[in-house]
Amino acid sequence: MNRRVLLVLLLLFLALAAVAVLQTRPQPAPSLASLRATVTAQGTPVYSRVFPDMAVLDIQAIRLRDPNSDIEFLISRGADGQWTAPDATADERLDTDTASIIARTVVLLYYERTLPLTDSTNLREYGFNPNGNLFIEVLLRNGEGHAVAIGTLSGSRTVYYALVDDRQELYLLERAPVDYLAMQLAHPPLT
Repeated sequence: MNRRVLLVLLLLFLALAAVAVLQTRPQPAPSLASLRATVTAQGTPVYSRVFPDMAVLDIQAIRLRDPNSDIEFLISRGADGQWTAPDATADERLDTDTASIIARTVVLLYYERTLPLTDSTNLREYGFNPNGNLFIEVLLRNGEGHAVAIGTLSGSRTVYYALVDDRQELYLLERAPVDYLAMQLAHPPLT
């Protein structure tokens, strides 16, 4: 009888060991499509970049501008590839780390979703009276240019309405990056 109990215990131990090994095996990484489907099903917004093909090294110059007061801040790359502030006075020096962050913010500018523009769309409802509150203008090394016109905050105060280039859509841009760029315009990183 001891042999029978010992055999049953040995089989039970082997079964438990097999279950433990199967449970500790790493799960395969989910695909991007399945992650997006899961996130969308849970009601969490999936963000996309406004300029998905743009890289920081593609940028020659960035201008942040308030179209209502004509206040602007311009950064551009010098011949050595370093960021400069062409409009800075002789006593001012550009914080190049902050200039790099500005460029990365523009490249990574993302939106939650878009709304179609029609002939009956009243842009004044979105903060364009007629211009908006902030312009982000980008010149690429290949001569191509892009512009983002920022309107007002949405009712939830989590996204800004924006027009991008000549696209026939109204973009809902995440608030934090836009607030950061507006702060850089109000207080340029010059020392």
